[in-house]
Amino acid sequence: MEKFVCVRTFLGLLLLAVVAIAQVPFEMIGQINALTFSAGNALKGGTMTLDGIKITIPDNALVTLPAITVSWQELSAPGAMPGFGAPGVTWAATVQGNIVSVGGTPTYVAGLIFIAQNPGQVLQGTIASINPATGHFTVAAANGPIDCILNDPTGFYTGIPYTDAPLWTVDPNNPSIHAQSGFPMCVPTSQNAATCPPNNRPVVGGVPVTKITFGAPPVAAGQPDPMFMVPLAVGDFISFTGTWVGGLLTVNSLTANLGLYTAPGTKPAYVNCEGAAFGIASATGVVEVAETRAVAFVTDPSTTLQWFAIDVNPCDGTTTERNIQLLQPSQVAPLGRAVYRMGKTLVSPATAQVGFRLSTGTITTGNNLTAGQFIQPIFDFIFPELLNFGDAMIPLNLPAITFLAQGSGPYIPGNPLAAPPATCLRVGQLTPWPGAAAPAPANCPNPCTLPVAGGAAPGPAPSPSPVAADTILSASGVLSQARGVITLTVNAQVNNALSTLSVSVQGPSPIASQVMIKGTTVAGGVTNWSLAISIKGNKPTGITVTSSGGAPPVSKAVA
Repeated sequence: MEKFVCVRTFLGLLLLAVVAIAQVPFEMIGQINALTFSAGNALKGGTMTLDGIKITIPDNALVTLPAITVSWQELSAPGAMPGFGAPGVTWAATVQGNIVSVGGTPTYVAGLIFIAQNPGQVLQGTIASINPATGHFTVAAANGPIDCILNDPTGFYTGIPYTDAPLWTVDPNNPSIHAQSGFPMCVPTSQNAATCPPNNRPVVGGVPVTKITFGAPPVAAGQPDPMFMVPLAVGDFISFTGTWVGGLLTVNSLTANLGLYTAPGTKPAYVNCEGAAFGIASATGVVEVAETRAVAFVTDPSTTLQWFAIDVNPCDGTTTERNIQLLQPSQVAPLGRAVYRMGKTLVSPATAQVGFRLSTGTITTGNNLTAGQFIQPIFDFIFPELLNFGDAMIPLNLPAITFLAQGSGPYIPGNPLAAPPATCLRVGQLTPWPGAAAPAPANCPNPCTLPVAGGAAPGPAPSPSPVAADTILSASGVLSQARGVITLTVNAQVNNALSTLSVSVQGPSPIASQVMIKGTTVAGGVTNWSLAISIKGNKPTGITVTSSGGAPPVSKAVA
């Protein structure tokens, strides 16, 4: 009997051990010791050794770098990671995944991967010199100037392409070289006077100005023009990050301590995201779920800023915007800052990227930037934490992240200098799946088709369909407050499903007309519309709802 009990106890412990390694989470940051790449197409995986721990990189895994996202195989190109393996050169990664049992062996399988030479790097200093012939600039330091150049493979910010390390590039579409307010900056060289005009940085008393409020375009000849970037200058204090290539720091992100703003309610206006994080829902257990949050800056604080998630069709890669929150940026110091705090409200599913757009809309600038919006990759996916220490660890809820579980459509290389792929590869579910059981993959009935570069030339905008006369049936505005942020929730009804409702806000800090979000339509075409606007400062006093169908406006005091 004692033998039986002992055997049964041993089997029970063995069973617990097997369960324990069936699916256990890991979130690790460390130095990369080695990388391997599986043979096959551009979406094959491999392995990474992180401070001695070997991690399986699944097929279809995409890697987030400081400014772009690449396939695992793109890291295999010669020189892709400058100096990797050389004495004194380190590269680091953040990896989130689950430890799963493969043939009884605990195996680390990655879900989310972030790589940089030094992910914690934030350098600061004053620009000591700028070489207009080469685009190099130096930053003053006690032990000698730091030799820098923008890692600008297309020459967007300098007019002089730097192509030695293209994976660690700047972002030319969502300016990563900018003033604190988000206004795009450039390095003045002999090749970019037209797009980096000297007139955009007036000099007073021999010193370049550090504060500008641009007039509305078109501006008079010789005046600062918000349609173009602003040149950096000797004496500017900057915060910057980059990748060392030998003794040269190739900069991918730079923020200048300059107060650059645009005229209220006009275009262009610029947006920059300082950071965004997704709190991931918990599938089980007694846990603390992190808050979804973001911080952005704008050059026009008089205009509301929408934060939205970008959902991606796993079959064809088309995107759909999903509203998260509309916010009035700060109209006092720090001017133009927008802080989004979702509290206990889950924003699900999590997306690889989010966007920010000013309510005044977008415009293409003289630098071919889309001003008025900013697309930000998510670098922080925060998974639930145990509240009861000693409880069984809860696996990372990776199925809640649809681009891992379903894929993200046709593969487009992240390398800005890479040629488009000759054949279409669809980014599918991670294989092997970093969990005990893989979720159902996406069902894509049509063959993979590459998007057309640039798309077809746009035709004339269609004439809007006429909307029959309508009536706004109801409107209300209700205030709530949490953590010092006032939220105005507006609800309205109209008796025509084709109508579009908008709302303006009255009070100490009035808000111009904003299109509301369409809700359900019920019998008789009665349609619900709503909008939540977060405001810091004085409480609004009233709202006015208008309709595209011509109904008389409805004004209400807020409750």
